[in-house]
Amino acid sequence: MKCRMLSVILTMLLTLGLLSTLLAPPRIQADQASITSKLSSALQLALNDNNYSSVWSDPSKQTVRTLIQTFAPVSTQLLTAVIAAGGSVVRQFTSINGILAELPKPRVLDIAARADVERITADHLSQQSASHLETATGADLQRTYNSITRTFTGLDGSGVGIAILDSGIMVSHSDFYDSLILSRVIGATDIVSSNTNLLHFETQLGITLPLLSGNKDGYGHGSHVAGAAAGRSIGTNASRGFDGIAPNANLIDVKVLDGRGLGQTSDVIAGIDWVINNSAPYNIKVMNLSLGAASTESYLTDPLCRAVRRAVASGITVVAAAGNYGQTVDGLERYGSITAPGNDPTVITVAAANTHQTDSRIDETITYFSSRGPTRGYSTDSSGVKHYDNLLKPDLAAPGNRIIAAESKGCWLVSHYPQLHDSGTGATAFMQLSGTSIASPTVAGAAALLLQKNPGLTPPLIKAILQYTAGQITGANIVQQGAGLLNIEGAVRLAGALRADISTAVDRGSIKVGDTLLRSGATMPAQSSTLSGQTFRWGGYILAGGSHILAGADLFKRYQAIYNPALVWVRNNVTVNGTQVTNIQLISSRVIEADVLAGSSGVFAIGVGLSASIWSGQGVTLSQGMTLSEGVVLGDGVAVGEGMTLSEGMTLSEGMTLSEGMTLSEGMTLSEGMTLSESVGLGEP
Repeated sequence: MKCRMLSVILTMLLTLGLLSTLLAPPRIQADQASITSKLSSALQLALNDNNYSSVWSDPSKQTVRTLIQTFAPVSTQLLTAVIAAGGSVVRQFTSINGILAELPKPRVLDIAARADVERITADHLSQQSASHLETATGADLQRTYNSITRTFTGLDGSGVGIAILDSGIMVSHSDFYDSLILSRVIGATDIVSSNTNLLHFETQLGITLPLLSGNKDGYGHGSHVAGAAAGRSIGTNASRGFDGIAPNANLIDVKVLDGRGLGQTSDVIAGIDWVINNSAPYNIKVMNLSLGAASTESYLTDPLCRAVRRAVASGITVVAAAGNYGQTVDGLERYGSITAPGNDPTVITVAAANTHQTDSRIDETITYFSSRGPTRGYSTDSSGVKHYDNLLKPDLAAPGNRIIAAESKGCWLVSHYPQLHDSGTGATAFMQLSGTSIASPTVAGAAALLLQKNPGLTPPLIKAILQYTAGQITGANIVQQGAGLLNIEGAVRLAGALRADISTAVDRGSIKVGDTLLRSGATMPAQSSTLSGQTFRWGGYILAGGSHILAGADLFKRYQAIYNPALVWVRNNVTVNGTQVTNIQLISSRVIEADVLAGSSGVFAIGVGLSASIWSGQGVTLSQGMTLSEGVVLGDGVAVGEGMTLSEGMTLSEGMTLSEGMTLSEGMTLSEGMTLSESVGLGEP
């Protein structure tokens, strides 16, 4: 009997021991510095200041709203630990390994000490960024319009879904109907309206939201962005109209910003989750993010960057605004001002060009407000040394100054700044905005046209085509204009010369580096374009992984590993679906390595000169292709001349300032910890 009792007791002890092992939190890391290093800089500041107040930091409750990222899928043990620490789990994500949680300040380090926790970031505030468009980009050459049938012949984006993550879309606006007067907004979700934390924050600041009956876009930014991408406003003999780039594409309204153009990073990530999960039924192939976070976080760990990388890997072309912070309050040019997620190497980051309201390309310039590269997110090693990303951004420039598109009825922007209104009333009203947030949907619309022309293109191949065919802006360097100014005419011709099964072959693993990329019987098209009577040569180069300049027709004659959307190549590091790989051939032979042509100017190399050098036969032609071990590093050290400000991440002054002295959101200090949808401006002359 005693033996039996002893056996039972031993069994119970073993069971309890096993349960305690399973339920116990992972081993606490002894090094306090390594624990603190898991926190974003803004979160570290908040923990050291009991009065730190923000949308994600409540001094009255001494809690912080955080994005907790994990090395693997979120475990039940972490969820239990958050609750046990007196916190709450607000949301769990699918595009990243992570959760949104509210935590008591004194317990943040306890959660950070868990071995399964990789990074904890503040839940930043999000805001929006703030036809001549067709002609200036070459979109008008891709189609004709039949006024009797009200239909287009040619490329108009038909069948392609563009997700607009913004402040909503006024569905009843005439800009978003098709030829049968049916809405082209085929899907919608509202993420931000359930964010009671944001509403509480705005109430404390005295911010009130507009009440609009039957109109989901109370701010007005989302409708304008959707109009630039896919608006349908046919001109007459008296007016040229305000068509967007892809006027028959389908639109998917993902509301992540509220009636004042504000949201939080978690809202945007949840919106990205929704887009990925609903991409098949709505055929979402393009996603536009005219918003940006003022983050000093490296793209490697920034949660918003991780989410967009996941979207690209799933086959969605992600287009993001560069930001509107290219000039300091003193009027100096500010470099290093790209916002997240535009700082991620996988997205197409767009700068704003000023067309000076002419169709010709003779007088284009980069706007003073357009954010410049290189990216300045950074990670900090165990010795406290910062390692900056320094990636070449933006990727491309597009018209973004004084662009006219849909005006949402009764929206906050026009009610407070009536000079933004251009013409019309109600469902036929149009307004004028400037910003990289307006340039971004122009490129999103262009991506839709390329996919209509060739559905087999992958997201990185679309980016490469748009960069290679771009025109060069006189005097602009590669961290002002990227690879150049959007040229839809050339991009469509190049896309049409390529195989239509590329994405399928990549998915199946049936295509390798060096395999032919041209469709049967096709040759490389003439590498120049004529728009509005002006003929210009394509730039002829791409910015690969934000750290390599590549050129040459073989980029498109042969398959390159960098066209796999799951592959990310930055300097000498390659990952596939987030897993590091080695000894992989990335580039085929006969591709031109053009990094050397940037010379001592580095990231400030002038695009016109770089392109001219490539076309004159300079650069190094690869004879054996390029493998990982032969990767070229560009821009590790960035020299900044006098009169230029290279900011660490972003320093935003109070409010969002319009170009003519008007300020939005007065009294709000927009520094790290806030995610802007991009300020809205009247633009340049």
